Amino acid sequence: MTDHTTTDRSKTDHTLTAGATTDRNRIDDSVTEDTAGNRTDDGTITDRCLPVSAILAAGFGMGFAGDQLLRASAGPGLNFFLLFVGLAASVWIVAQSGESPLSREASSWIGIGVLCGAALLWRGSDLVRFGTFLAACTAFALPALNAGGAWIKRSGILSLVEAVAGAGLHAAFGSARLINRERLGEVGTRTSRGAVQGVVRTAAGGALLALIPLVIFGALFISADEVFATIVGGFVTIDLQDFASHAAAIAVLSWLVCGYLVGVTSGTRLPGVLRLQSARPSLGIAEVATALALVDLLFLGFVTVQFRYLFGGGAWVEITPDLTYAAYARAGFFQLVAAVALAIPWLLTTHALLENHGLKARAKARWVFGGFAGVHLVLLLVIVASAIQRMLVYQTAYGLTEGRVVVTAALVWLTLVVLWFGATVFSGRRDRFAFGGLVTAYVLVGALQFINPAGLVARHNLDRIAELDGVDVEYLSSLGSDPAPLLVARLGELAEEAQCLVAGRLLSQWGPERPGEWRSFNLSESRAREAVYHELVTLRSMANQGECS
Repeated sequence: MTDHTTTDRSKTDHTLTAGATTDRNRIDDSVTEDTAGNRTDDGTITDRCLPVSAILAAGFGMGFAGDQLLRASAGPGLNFFLLFVGLAASVWIVAQSGESPLSREASSWIGIGVLCGAALLWRGSDLVRFGTFLAACTAFALPALNAGGAWIKRSGILSLVEAVAGAGLHAAFGSARLINRERLGEVGTRTSRGAVQGVVRTAAGGALLALIPLVIFGALFISADEVFATIVGGFVTIDLQDFASHAAAIAVLSWLVCGYLVGVTSGTRLPGVLRLQSARPSLGIAEVATALALVDLLFLGFVTVQFRYLFGGGAWVEITPDLTYAAYARAGFFQLVAAVALAIPWLLTTHALLENHGLKARAKARWVFGGFAGVHLVLLLVIVASAIQRMLVYQTAYGLTEGRVVVTAALVWLTLVVLWFGATVFSGRRDRFAFGGLVTAYVLVGALQFINPAGLVARHNLDRIAELDGVDVEYLSSLGSDPAPLLVARLGELAEEAQCLVAGRLLSQWGPERPGEWRSFNLSESRAREAVYHELVTLRSMANQGECS
């Protein structure tokens, strides 16, 4: 009896000891896991996990490269493409060094960002290049939201906005996390090598923090006291003003890149957005239906009252006193485009207010929302047709402008978004809407590259010189490098005074007196310079044949 009791007690003690050991091992593993800097409960990565050395090396490397590449005298071109390639390489290096490997989705968006950077080498239009640059920045911002993880395909509009805003905020303030001395000192303190690395990281972080004030205050002190300037000049034999310019540029660029890379490593989720989503209000079906019905009545009233004006075109203009083509086309084109652009967020907002109801109420709400929103979408398509009609009237009377071509392309994109909204939200697949809208936005950016708005405007207006009773050659010559080869080839079709003006503009912009620079290389500008060079004698003769303004 005693032996069995003793044996059972021994087994119990052994089990308790083994369980305690297992629990202790689990605790130790948990502590080790936290010390290694793995993700926290909310999916973010602690500062202790940041690959500080890789981030600082990539950040300062990009700072030095950017200081040299961005000092080009012309617009963006090869320099911006190289910077985007360098940023993509930095993201890959930091991801390999840290605890956050890039997913296939994140790598794809980084690749899209580099492709958009490459598109800056093609067209010379400022509007097209600006849109392409924004597309590249957005593509780099999206993977950072979830620290390189996949999330975009089933995301909402708010998450896309959060990704862009979070990447921007981390670029501005994320480097401050690298200067937390206590965290940096904790990394790898168990070995002498780790201690040395901690000291180096601390020194690099402090230098990064002090670089900008050193430059600013040093420049102020040098300007304020000639004796101090002489002493400093005795130690420093370089141009202090030039040095300050380079140091400031390197510091700012390094700060921004390091901050962005911190965001890529740890994620750029904004807690305020999560609180906003959880605090989203909920309205009843009646309230939402009333709001939709009132807005539908406004749209219906506008379309009904203005129907003849909207679709009457040239005939309506001719019978209306004091109404010109310009007034008709310009009066409401941009307002109608804005109405279409604002209608989708309005419908998304009202739809979101119905999502917190029970299953039966939600099914009923879907039918009610589908009815009123369906009417709204039909009226939106009517307004889209109205805006396009106004565009055609303006084009017939005065020709094209680059801004109207771009806005018209955006209007076509908004039409696709309206149709995609009906296909996804009405079928209960709202989570697919944002991704589709994002993809079509990138298709729009690519389409503008192929359309070549500035070249299209020049070709269309030159083809209709007789119908338009002349063209605004001063406007055409201000469109940049894209229409330059066409203007050179068809310069003889213009009046003598117009030839003088355009030839002078082409020579001043793309003549041998303004050679290209490798950092700003752009294919469109290269073609413009080549076209001017081949007709250099003719252009100089036309530019000197008389006075022109």
